[in-house]
Amino acid sequence: MPDTRRNFFKAASAATAAAPAVFSQQGSPNDRLGVAMVGVGTRGIYLLERMQECPNTEIRVICDLYDANLKRAADTAFNKKAVLMKEWEKAITQPGVDAVVIATPDFWHAAMTVRAAQLGKHVYVEKGLCRTLDEAKAIRKAVREAKVVLQLGHHQNSEAPFVKAREIFQSGKLGKTTMARTYIDRTNPWPEWQFYTRYDNQVLPADANPQTIDWERFQEGSNVKGKFDPERFFRWRCWWEYGTGIAGDLMSHQWDGVNLIMGMGIPEAVLTMGGLYYWKQDREVTDQWHTMFDYPKKELQVMFACTFANRHQGTNTYILGREASIEVASAWCRLYEAEWKPGNRERQAEAAKRAGAAGFDPTIIQTADPIYTWKRGENEISSHQRNFVDSIRGLDKPRCGLDRAWEEAVTIVMSVESYFKERKVKWDPVNEHIV
Repeated sequence: MPDTRRNFFKAASAATAAAPAVFSQQGSPNDRLGVAMVGVGTRGIYLLERMQECPNTEIRVICDLYDANLKRAADTAFNKKAVLMKEWEKAITQPGVDAVVIATPDFWHAAMTVRAAQLGKHVYVEKGLCRTLDEAKAIRKAVREAKVVLQLGHHQNSEAPFVKAREIFQSGKLGKTTMARTYIDRTNPWPEWQFYTRYDNQVLPADANPQTIDWERFQEGSNVKGKFDPERFFRWRCWWEYGTGIAGDLMSHQWDGVNLIMGMGIPEAVLTMGGLYYWKQDREVTDQWHTMFDYPKKELQVMFACTFANRHQGTNTYILGREASIEVASAWCRLYEAEWKPGNRERQAEAAKRAGAAGFDPTIIQTADPIYTWKRGENEISSHQRNFVDSIRGLDKPRCGLDRAWEEAVTIVMSVESYFKERKVKWDPVNEHIV
């Protein structure tokens, strides 16, 4: 971490007071909420669209380092008077800005979140929250002192299947639960994270050059100082200086989904193994990541696995109890009775029979039909962005607020440290450091 960033977090930790929130939580729901969008690239443009769909919410400032992103966002914004700029420090201080949405590369999250909170702005920040434990502590301190709303962008918290899975787990139907398994397997004809301004665009924009991209400002937040490199600007996840690789991008989603359901919090110990095994060029971070989160006091282990060379299994999460099991993803939630229970063999045979009649290989049937299946439209809730806006207005509480963001940040850092130290690491909750 360069001296400027060390000094910034030292100053943030020493701060004794912060400005009060500029948008009162006791204000009328009819008051118009002004939003500054900081980062409107691949993810940020989606968040802009969702934010301006919220009632009485207006995009007033749009900030990005790339001219084409600014133009696209300006064209997309309902408010055609939104101010455009490249200086995030100015963006969050513009008149009428009550909340800041941060969708920048991860290495900028902490500086922006801390400063916005100190100015009394509510913050929606994309995952992963940050890169280091010091950054996480600075964010927590600033948000607590300012008493602003923070929402971390883990959208599973606002997806009905995961909310239903939590309800089922809390009902006790699973019995004693000692294991959760989750994974994201991905691959394409091109390497993962090779996209430019849109997830479906794998070609570097022709106008990406030092005249259209503020490269010097981009580098200010990193440990790296080098000549203009558009690949690093757009595909920053591929280098450790800018993010935490699979840990912050994908593992954080899946681990947070389990934490939403089970509420297990920061692991007592973490062990990670990974490697650069298939997509080896134009990147430093691994293309495989396998982590064990251990909670011996809770008699629980959580596992995450990821590869970028195969997507046969895709994305899924299993909560495995003695009495029943939950299978959950963005499009489904299913509850299965324990396979050891009486009558399961007959149910399994009936399921295999139906599979055979439908033209499937009956020998692949591993379990009987679920005893509960979530159906689209059931238990629907508001969007993650609407929940953020409602929380600012005092109508709701953030579904992935500061406490959950802190747990996520510590868990990511533990996983990355375990990988680089090539050993199991432990969390000291008293002194709040990793050993």
